[in-house]
Amino acid sequence: MMWCRRLSLPLKRVVAGRYYFSSLGSDPICELASSTLRYGPSSTSEVGHDLAYMNAKRILLFVDPYIASLDPFDTVVSSIEQHAPDGHVLDIYDEIRVEPNNDSFKHAIKFMAEKTNNHGSYDVIIALGGGSTIDTAKAANLYTCYPPEDFYDYVNPPLGKGLPVPGPITPLIAIPTTSGTGSET
Repeated sequence: MMWCRRLSLPLKRVVAGRYYFSSLGSDPICELASSTLRYGPSSTSEVGHDLAYMNAKRILLFVDPYIASLDPFDTVVSSIEQHAPDGHVLDIYDEIRVEPNNDSFKHAIKFMAEKTNNHGSYDVIIALGGGSTIDTAKAANLYTCYPPEDFYDYVNPPLGKGLPVPGPITPLIAIPTTSGTGSET
């Protein structure tokens, strides 16, 4: 997220312990806070290298059924197979619903929770797709790592309690197949 603003008042600056005021009358101030972003030709094919660097052996890939039939899916799976650590396990959740709702979130959460309970925690989650896929992966990740008492506990008011995330969750690699809202951050 990038914040920029222009101040109409002179800025007080500290240089070598002394205060100075801007003579310009206004200064641009920008702040950039973001997840690591990688883009460019063939960047999707590098995900397996990231998994090797993370020593990720248990991997969960979220993908919608349509994307699962396209080249980006084959690229991701091929990269994982070629570069992820030996003995890795790749589980695939491909039942993403466009414009996810409570039921589709709960289905994905149940899938991830059952796999986690039966085989151990995932080392990394990958979301390959648009906003619905990325949002479903985020929800399944949070709700599996920290199951709430009520489904709406993490949902912002007025619908829910807006509880903060209680601690670290499984690392998520988002590979957006659309441009838009910035939900990958």
